[in-house]
Amino acid sequence: MTKTAIAALIGISFGAAAFPAQAEFPEKPVKLIIPFRAGGGSDGLARAVQAVIEKEKLLPAPVVVVNADGAAGTVGTRHVLESKPDGYTVLQIHQEMFAAAALGRVNYSPADFEPVIQASQGCMFVAVPIDSEFNSLQDMLDYAAKNPGDLKQADDIGSATHFPSAQLMAASDTSWTIVPTGGTSKRFAALKSGLLDMAFMSASWITRGKEDLKPLAALGNERFDDAPDLPTAKELGFDVEACLNRRYWVPAGTPQENIDKLADAIEIALHSPEVAAYLEKNGETLSIKRGQELKDAVAQDYQRYVDVVEIVKKSSAK
Repeated sequence: MTKTAIAALIGISFGAAAFPAQAEFPEKPVKLIIPFRAGGGSDGLARAVQAVIEKEKLLPAPVVVVNADGAAGTVGTRHVLESKPDGYTVLQIHQEMFAAAALGRVNYSPADFEPVIQASQGCMFVAVPIDSEFNSLQDMLDYAAKNPGDLKQADDIGSATHFPSAQLMAASDTSWTIVPTGGTSKRFAALKSGLLDMAFMSASWITRGKEDLKPLAALGNERFDDAPDLPTAKELGFDVEACLNRRYWVPAGTPQENIDKLADAIEIALHSPEVAAYLEKNGETLSIKRGQELKDAVAQDYQRYVDVVEIVKKSSAK
């Protein structure tokens, strides 16, 4: 959708219905499946978008958020895959789908789904304990090169953050060990205690962990507003990006007109002050992609995961 079209829709949407009551789709509630626990980042964004869609009547039927947690997102993802391709069951997930597919843990891939819209992006940074001997990304990589496997990273094995770690190993021709700790709060605890050496942390920890963490490099295309002096890995010569892109999906074969109606409503909601406030609070940015641009981004992202799958396997702690 063009910026002009979006502006027009926003102008008529907030305070008035964006779609006529006689619209054929949706005629009943749309289930938005979040394949993770309630209260996480995916859930929070989904509920912020859902609230605006309901408040502004952006669709003629409600959107109902359903948490289907389990097996690193695969339970909810498979539920959507097995649903009727009619637009009434929608998935919101980041690259955890790619991780499971690349490792062969599931019998599906992104090709079994149709991307509806990309909503946001949350980029990470390389963090070490505040008293670490490493004062730059190069310091850390030099140590890893001289001591293969000795550097210990706090992460989730085979996760959407393990793969960018493998990309950094490939780009720097080094290796280290991934130790399973869990999400960012647990990674923070592992670094603060000195048990582990390094972790990829979400942007909000730039300020939340400033007394205990030392950032070495941003892992997006641009520097963080909260850390303008922190260089990106790409600036330092490493073509690595560790950003979670939250995307909406439906099963392949869903009618394009239904996909477009869902995407239009979600996009308008994403431009709302409520969603903007949510994203800012959680260290994410608006990153809307649709149509062929989105399909190209999905293909590129997934291929980057496939390219390093063997490194992921080798770097997992035994």
